[in-house]
Amino acid sequence: MAEDARLAYLQARLQARHGDRPSADDWRVAEASADLSHFLEAVRRTALKRWIGDVNPDMAPDAIERYFRAAWRGAVDEVADWSPEDWRDAVAWLCWLPDLPAVEHLLRGLKIPPWMREDPVLKEVAFEDPQRRLEAFSEQPLAPLLEGNPEGDPEDATLDTPPDPDAPRVAARWVAEWRRRLPRGARAHRDELAALLEQVQAHLEAMRTSAEPDGRALRNTLSASLARRFRKGAGTVTALFSHLLLDGLELERVRAGVMARRLLPERPEGRTWA
Repeated sequence: MAEDARLAYLQARLQARHGDRPSADDWRVAEASADLSHFLEAVRRTALKRWIGDVNPDMAPDAIERYFRAAWRGAVDEVADWSPEDWRDAVAWLCWLPDLPAVEHLLRGLKIPPWMREDPVLKEVAFEDPQRRLEAFSEQPLAPLLEGNPEGDPEDATLDTPPDPDAPRVAARWVAEWRRRLPRGARAHRDELAALLEQVQAHLEAMRTSAEPDGRALRNTLSASLARRFRKGAGTVTALFSHLLLDGLELERVRAGVMARRLLPERPEGRTWA
């Protein structure tokens, strides 16, 4: 099947999912919920229900967080399956994004919190002994995030955008590995993908330096821009990655609504998309 035909198939699947995104009114109703039970009930009346599965108010916070990370990996795997074969490795690599802060923590040799030992991914590398921890990482799909791993330092980078020097080291290695996984055909999409990467890096920098109490305005700005990229890039891999980034923002917002009400039930001011 020609690449144009494969991308057309992918766009049809993404377009159907994109058209099912919740409206501003859907979000307003859900986020007006006074407690977690009502929030979950409101979410389940929309397409957002795909993110929450069996999440309920009695679940421990660590279990809810594990569920959300698994939900993200499932969403990425689904889109990877829809994608042209030569793009699947680059798409599938996005599944590890929610784990990067924890990986950074472990690779810095910091103390292992109990929840990591319960996580189906992190428990495989959560060893107190630093050498054993590094050896375990080297045998896992996360190995490219290790410092000095040749797989994470491509000689023929597809994109020109340099890694953000202020970003955590693991995040920079993740970007390097994503570049390595891009197919040679990515050169035809070089400018669009570089612009998308620059936009995400600029957003992260703005989030780090913002004086605002939460990131709602910045996330809304990014979301609107990604929606425009999705429409403008219809039928290309730009639409594919824009879609997944929009999915990530959507899940992040659902997570904020759930976890704030689970952890801060008496603090309405804590219920922000932060």
